[in-house]
Amino acid sequence: MMGLPIGRLGRGTAATVAMLTCLAGAAPALAEWPERPVTLIVIAGAGGGSDYTMRLLARELEAKLGRPFNVVNQPQASGVVGMTTYTTAKPDGYTLGQIAPFAQYKLLGQADFTSASYTPIAQFNADPAAVHVAQNSPLKSVADIVAKLKADPGSLRISCGGTCNASWDIPFISLLLDQGVDAKRLNLIPAAGSAAGLQELASGGVDVVLCSLPEVDALRDAGRVRSIAVMSEKRIEGYPDVATVGEQVGKPYSGGTWRGLAGPPGMDPALVARIESAVKDAFESDRFQSEMKARRFGAAWLGRTELKAFMEQHEQETARAINAVGYNK
Repeated sequence: MMGLPIGRLGRGTAATVAMLTCLAGAAPALAEWPERPVTLIVIAGAGGGSDYTMRLLARELEAKLGRPFNVVNQPQASGVVGMTTYTTAKPDGYTLGQIAPFAQYKLLGQADFTSASYTPIAQFNADPAAVHVAQNSPLKSVADIVAKLKADPGSLRISCGGTCNASWDIPFISLLLDQGVDAKRLNLIPAAGSAAGLQELASGGVDVVLCSLPEVDALRDAGRVRSIAVMSEKRIEGYPDVATVGEQVGKPYSGGTWRGLAGPPGMDPALVARIESAVKDAFESDRFQSEMKARRFGAAWLGRTELKAFMEQHEQETARAINAVGYNK
């Protein structure tokens, strides 16, 4: 179809035509996302909770959208490599990644991530931290751990995720501080994800691992690891025999990890809304919900707006905890 000469149109009309032409070209491209495979970056190694939950989500997105969602594990540098990969990618929706506790990186001088480094899309998981020991460990409770660390803060090898100042570790360190332990002298040992730390625990390389309850199921069922306490206000469904920290020390402590999906900064808000909608459909699917429950992961939803506010709150809370124990740069 031949267009009218611009000279025969008024300037206002010409501008309107130009705008409509751009919108007509952009709308189909947006509506067709994804037109090709999407890469999802996991900032932890294979076999742990981050890997499992992201692969569940990827499977549902593939089923609903008819395109491959390829999960790539990049746990190097405690997840900094993975976050760098997707936060510096083209903001077209084809390279997305796991968003999880991130504020510690900047505080420790490891990276410059802030909430502005990401485009939040959705949170799909949250789990309380728990304290685990080897099956033959003499430690029977958090009270036992506290007593030993008060006597000698460096006497236990405590495995933690990546930076040792993240989701599992911050609430545990807060507990130890309140109990009079010199947290600056703790023997904290970074691990490349919970799976690696648990293998070290089972083989005798460390004394304590901090991670969620579901991540320990296989080793617990095999009689190699014991979960001695969970950092939540009440006992967790599916784990009735695991006491809360509050039951053991007389004061409740809550905290843990959370996982979601994010992209690089500068993404088109309309594209973000489309991806959020697709993720919500995947999250609400019967298969996703049933398999999260079967593996005892907490299915917890926050949309992009709520996740943005939560991430900003996370920055403030992490700064308070890390500054209090002197682990900041």
